[in-house]
Amino acid sequence: MSSSKIILIGGASGSSKTSTSREISCKYDIAHRIGSGFVREMAKNFISKKENSSLYEYSYTPINKMTPFENLYSQSEVIEPMINMSIKRAFNEGTSIILEGVNIIPGLNEYEETSDKLVPYVEDEETHFKMIHGPTHKNRSVSKQNFLNVRSIQQEFIKRAQDYGWSLFDITKINNISELINIKGI
Repeated sequence: MSSSKIILIGGASGSSKTSTSREISCKYDIAHRIGSGFVREMAKNFISKKENSSLYEYSYTPINKMTPFENLYSQSEVIEPMINMSIKRAFNEGTSIILEGVNIIPGLNEYEETSDKLVPYVEDEETHFKMIHGPTHKNRSVSKQNFLNVRSIQQEFIKRAQDYGWSLFDITKINNISELINIKGI
């Protein structure tokens, strides 16, 4: 049995997944962190826009009459094997890793090797709007309609976290991530 920590953090855009990941990795000296958006970018090298056009869009800009969550799920299914391979490698090597991003979805990414599965969210709409325009995605433009799509995606994440037993928390009600870590026993 591996003593490594394998942590998944999923959630809607602007819900502080990257900041949560960074703080947990610093507290536990976890050297490996992978954002699902980077995995999605690498997948474009092997999967054409014709094969999966949703892979080439933001999660909140649906195409082909898909709902925002259907678009997200479509792009996430394609990269799921790559996420799984990262987890298997970390587990087999006994190394710790955090995989975080909008493409880490309760119900899609269910692996017995994981130590914990987290879904941060932002209940207050105004606060969420400010957070989505935060420093981790400086060049990303999110229109009001895009933001409404993000909010609908967040509702689906909340429902799925409850359905699949992932730790769910309003990031704005946590004083610091260390408090969350102590509460959840990571």
